[in-house]
Amino acid sequence: MITPRTQHEPFNAAQLASLNVLMELLIPASADGRMPSAVSLALFADITSLPVKDRALLDAGLSMLDERSRSQYGAAFAKLTEPDASKLVDALRSEKSLFVQTFTLHTVARYLQHDQVMPLIGLEARPPWPKGHTVTQGDWSLIDVVRKRPKIYRQVS
Repeated sequence: MITPRTQHEPFNAAQLASLNVLMELLIPASADGRMPSAVSLALFADITSLPVKDRALLDAGLSMLDERSRSQYGAAFAKLTEPDASKLVDALRSEKSLFVQTFTLHTVARYLQHDQVMPLIGLEARPPWPKGHTVTQGDWSLIDVVRKRPKIYRQVS
């Protein structure tokens, strides 16, 4: 049975090893060396923004992946060769595994938003604000109907 973890508890060494294999399979470094691999960016080092539900899915999925690896290949997932690891991940993908979907979503999002990757894809490595984007003003008269409604709350002093 898997013990639920808190949102901010780091992944253990075995989980990190499996995550590293998965990240290398998903986003390896480019052949010309211009784009870094997902592993080199330590995308799951800071997990404070990872939702508790997604963390639980990742924990369960990593355990299941390791169990399948041990039953099919007699070794932990992190110890498999790349072709064998790919076969296991492809099998999960064909099963439409929520674990694979969650892992892929978080890995790709963290990769594309990483300070080292953003300039490489033509974006500034900064938050959108305060420099931000100009938002054109709309027609505020459209909410006059709402403004004219009576108060639906009780005034508290």
